[in-house]
Amino acid sequence: MCHLFITISGAVKIFLDNPDTPVLAQNVGLAFLTVLIPVAIAIFDSDTEFRELDNHVILDHVIGAKKILFALAAIFLPFFFWQHSSSSWRLAELLIWLAGVIFLTTRIASSYQWIKGNKYPLRFGYLRRLTDPKDMEEAWVSVWQSENINPQNESQFFQIFMEKINMLLDNE
Repeated sequence: MCHLFITISGAVKIFLDNPDTPVLAQNVGLAFLTVLIPVAIAIFDSDTEFRELDNHVILDHVIGAKKILFALAAIFLPFFFWQHSSSSWRLAELLIWLAGVIFLTTRIASSYQWIKGNKYPLRFGYLRRLTDPKDMEEAWVSVWQSENINPQNESQFFQIFMEKINMLLDNE
């Protein structure tokens, strides 16, 4: 066990001291960003009945547009300091990079689920959590302008709508 730890710590030390590590790590980040481009095109190119609602769901919950900038910063910024960092700081920088990569991986996975899966649970969840009046108006107009909603989903939309109306009335 002790020999394994020494071997692993030696391999990590070699990796942290390698001058090519920042280039390799940033290339991995660029690969993930490259995968996001066709995913974004596929998501936003579809013409659905719930266009406005779906745009809100995609940006806020599927892709997480507000958080993606932090992921990009986590992937690329740590390596600006790499040459002047000690081994312990390099390890911390690598962990920050890994957090950004994991976030992008989860965004790609959730994008895949959006494209291939049942969109209604995500739509319902978004509408339940929605509090911004402007976003509410756009999302609900998108719902009520849709014509081909099956009765079960329409009933669920109506139930959520009534919950929101009651919540707004209680706040008045």
